[in-house]
Amino acid sequence: MIISADPPAHALLIDSRSPAEYAQGHLEGAINLDLSGFRGRLRSQEELEQLEQALAELNGRIGAGPHRPVVVYDMGLNTRLSKTAFMLALGGLEVYLWPQGWEPWATQQAPAQPVAGEPWARLNRGILLTADEILAGLPYPLLDVREPHEFATARIPGAKNIPLGAFGPDNAGALGLLPGQVVGVHCRSGARSASAFWLLRQQGVEARNYLGSMLEWEAEADLPVERSL
Repeated sequence: MIISADPPAHALLIDSRSPAEYAQGHLEGAINLDLSGFRGRLRSQEELEQLEQALAELNGRIGAGPHRPVVVYDMGLNTRLSKTAFMLALGGLEVYLWPQGWEPWATQQAPAQPVAGEPWARLNRGILLTADEILAGLPYPLLDVREPHEFATARIPGAKNIPLGAFGPDNAGALGLLPGQVVGVHCRSGARSASAFWLLRQQGVEARNYLGSMLEWEAEADLPVERSL
């Protein structure tokens, strides 16, 4: 959920900005963590289990778990914030995004030290879309949120191009999407599509993010790619 003020009480605060920005001033107790660079093949059950284990170990290191909400904040609803929050939600945590309104309280400069806990994660398959699910044929739309020139160059067959810039906090209906509707979203690396994911989820659209996106799709020999001549 995207919030504008008043994060849940006793939430674990995650600052996804750069270390330099974090050092200039952050919220009290906030941990500096950026997961937007995650890359990983997710096609086998073993690979999904390895991801769940990695997320469990991460949650243990930062003291996150099922009974404590997590608030991730950054300078606006950027891809760094969105993908970091998505990765934490994928591990089964209750996650909130705080893209603005936190700035007046970002006065701490000493880095916060996480209080480690027991490793824990439950992979949230309800928000994740995989290449093999797409390959098998989806019963719902697949949206490619890259720019039109990227889509024209190489694309997943059957995907519909709606650039990320077309998504807003309250315009899902204008895009032909309804609350309760299931859609898949992807981009190049799963970051822009993470932003689209949160914007759609905020409006009740059951978005699922193809985390591997085109970087994974084009790297796999058995996955078909449409290319412009």
